[in-house]
Amino acid sequence: MIYLVSDTHFYHKNIIEYCHRPFKHIGEMNQTLISNWNSVVCPDDEVFHLGDFTMAHFVEGKWESYKQAYIRTCRELLAQLNGHKTLILGNHDAKARVSRECGWEAVEKQMVLDGFLLTHRPCEPTGYLANIHGHVHDKLPFYRREQEGIYFNISVDKTGFSPVSLAYLQEIIEANEAGPQLLE
Repeated sequence: MIYLVSDTHFYHKNIIEYCHRPFKHIGEMNQTLISNWNSVVCPDDEVFHLGDFTMAHFVEGKWESYKQAYIRTCRELLAQLNGHKTLILGNHDAKARVSRECGWEAVEKQMVLDGFLLTHRPCEPTGYLANIHGHVHDKLPFYRREQEGIYFNISVDKTGFSPVSLAYLQEIIEANEAGPQLLE
């Protein structure tokens, strides 16, 4: 199966307040995100993370540069998450060269997958089935049909803090071909 997810923001303490996430602290948020991911994604599945994966986590008493801490944090998290993982760079991710050192199987700025345009920020989907994106967290609905095309906001804030399958997004498009609808 193919899964997509965005804006996990592991170790980002302030995201809990900014997006009104229902967690008391980053430890609870991180564990929920890992558990939810592994409850739907199997080891052989493909996962496309559409950006803003983690912040660097500094270990008390250990000196590291931000780059070293970021790479270590990513590697530790990726080792706990099922699937073959590709990163679409977000505005909070390290540059491509550093992100490639983290253990992602691939790192891209954007890509096309089965006719879907995968980006971090919303992007006009002209010529594609839809734009699957993140970045906006809870500010835009999960599904929207606009004049220029269809958009899926797969920020974890809109997906129950869990990856969603590409098959599910394809089903939504098929079910809504009759006319515009809004899903939360």
